[in-house]
Amino acid sequence: MDDKKNRQSWLSAGLQALAEDGPEGLRIMTIAQKMGVTKGSFYWHFKNLEDYQSAVMEEWEQVHTQRVMDIVDQEDIDVGSKLAKLFTGGPPHLFTLGRAIRAWSMTNEQVREVQQRVDRKRVDYVAKLLTDIGWPADEAPVIARWNYCAFIGHAAIGAPEMSEAEIRTVVQLLKPPGKS
Repeated sequence: MDDKKNRQSWLSAGLQALAEDGPEGLRIMTIAQKMGVTKGSFYWHFKNLEDYQSAVMEEWEQVHTQRVMDIVDQEDIDVGSKLAKLFTGGPPHLFTLGRAIRAWSMTNEQVREVQQRVDRKRVDYVAKLLTDIGWPADEAPVIARWNYCAFIGHAAIGAPEMSEAEIRTVVQLLKPPGKS
């Protein structure tokens, strides 16, 4: 089967369409045309548009959350470097994709559930890293949540990607007092 017709290609194209055009971009015919295939290829992998949308959200959760955490955990680097990697470890359309999903979650219950689950996973992961660098267990979740809110806000205002110097500054701020 042509690589353009596999399930993964459809999921990747869906994430790209979502990032570029929001949920309105998740139209079978439009994506098929961009991929250079017929919509029959779509039905080989998905029952209908709702099934596809669910699969796209599952892909987003896996690729942009779980896989990123797994990659960061596998690296033999200090916790500060792991935190920095979280700020840089994503595709170029990460911010626009996140904004599109947040907007979609306001009108779609299923998307909202995935969004909330992803938010919890991400905050919990950062809280674990903060505990690992010395923050007390009762303070780390608060700091993680506020850091995550700042990250979401950064994306929401359409700010440019953070420079290495900016990332170093943020990571330094996340270290507990007395730790360097």
